[in-house]
Amino acid sequence: MDVINRILQLPERCLLNKKITKAFFKRNFDLTSAERSLLDDYNVIEAINWVATISPANSNIIAWKDEQYIYEEVQVITVQTTVDDFVRNKQKIAELIQKYIPYPIILCIYNDQAFVFNTFDKKINQNDSSRRTIDKRYFSEDISQSTPTKNQQDFLNSINFTNLDKTNLQTYYNAYTQRIISLQVASLSGVYIPRTHNRTQEDLKRLERIEELKKEIISLQNRAKKETQLNQRVQLNVAINDKRKEIERLTALI
Repeated sequence: MDVINRILQLPERCLLNKKITKAFFKRNFDLTSAERSLLDDYNVIEAINWVATISPANSNIIAWKDEQYIYEEVQVITVQTTVDDFVRNKQKIAELIQKYIPYPIILCIYNDQAFVFNTFDKKINQNDSSRRTIDKRYFSEDISQSTPTKNQQDFLNSINFTNLDKTNLQTYYNAYTQRIISLQVASLSGVYIPRTHNRTQEDLKRLERIEELKKEIISLQNRAKKETQLNQRVQLNVAINDKRKEIERLTALI
């Protein structure tokens, strides 16, 4: 996907543009039957491309590690899919790619109309240091290939290689995650602004709490519909309103 190269503006020496075959996954990993079916379904995965590797040798960005995380290289991978059930399939595709390739991956999943960026937090598996345990997942919203919104275009401009923190490969990779979170925040605040690591973590906690509250509201609404006692229904509606006010309070802080 040429547009990815134009967006990321990675140094030429980092680019690979190699195909990753479906056989690579089948040959090297103990896939579940569902994962094999996913690979075999051409409507879900049309092509996988290994766009680039960012390493100390080709980027002058130093590696970083501690007891939980390791950043020796960052991989950029794209997966071409179709418009069919894109919302559900992008989740499955990301899980497959990120699960079996242990490196930090900047993943772009796209079809003819739209694309998303994805990053995962991967901890070192304490039982097998060659494997990773998935901690958190981050997805941008679907971005139109032809008509991105202003916030989306600002997001795309901000993930240009020259605009990222290159203190080390951890800060470099996390810069993508921070910008994905900032785009999520923009859907509530109305304005896309890349923020510091600490502010991003605060925003993330608020976003996660807002999502929890939304789920709780749906659950309470379902209970209220089934409730036959008027006083119980009133209490449920009061609880729903309280949670809506909490969402408003958290949104105002973003």
